[in-house]
Amino acid sequence: MERNIKQNKRKFRLKFRQIYALFLFIVTAVLAWHVVNLLVLTPMRETGVLAHGYRMENIQPLEESWLRESEDFGETLNQVDYVSIFWNIGPVVFVNVRVEPETNLSDARSVATEIVEHFIEASNEVLLYYDIQVVVSYGDVAQQRRENQEAVNQHVHEYNHNIVEAILAHAEEWPSEYNVHRAQTNINNVFTNSIKAAVGEEGLEDMRARLEALDVVVEEVEHENDENQEFMPRFPRVTRQITQSNIADFPNWGTWDNNRSRMIWNP
Repeated sequence: MERNIKQNKRKFRLKFRQIYALFLFIVTAVLAWHVVNLLVLTPMRETGVLAHGYRMENIQPLEESWLRESEDFGETLNQVDYVSIFWNIGPVVFVNVRVEPETNLSDARSVATEIVEHFIEASNEVLLYYDIQVVVSYGDVAQQRRENQEAVNQHVHEYNHNIVEAILAHAEEWPSEYNVHRAQTNINNVFTNSIKAAVGEEGLEDMRARLEALDVVVEEVEHENDENQEFMPRFPRVTRQITQSNIADFPNWGTWDNNRSRMIWNP
């Protein structure tokens, strides 16, 4: 009797272990499948697919024929060399209009606007749901950018030099300790490179010579109710607002404004 009971217990334990092992095997298999699916299968399925998500929600895709038709139309216009339109299946469309050399900026902008308006019409206004970016250019754009950047840097140097010149002239008229020290700091530290870029080493040395020639006047302490008290005014603080340079016409960028139904161009 006891022997039977022990045998039954052993059989029960054996079955329990088998069932438990099977359960662990199933759980392990399910977890392994999820890991493989997450790390291997899903990335492989999505390889090469652009993840635009909600950015393209409610936006009808552009048809290739609209792009090519608009390019062909643009190349029939006067002063246009060629047109290329790029769309990467996202919410932005890039329109590159290359005009012939010697084309003035106004005419280049005009033909680019005409091309965009034709594109809008060809797409049955689907294009209006996109961000339309336009650039007009000619020649070597990379070289133009380098030259434009150099001109912009020079423009900033000349602006800085004009400020230093005004501060130095003020110190020559009112040579207080504060005014002279301010001119000295700008010339010898803050804007030294800008001065050399604007007027060269000779111009810098000339400003330093003018600075050395100044005799600092020590101001008396001001007294209240002293109507005859004299003091030397300080040069007003300058808010550095560099004026628009208008250095180059090309390349020139613009975007289509739906509210105004027209192109908005960079200055």
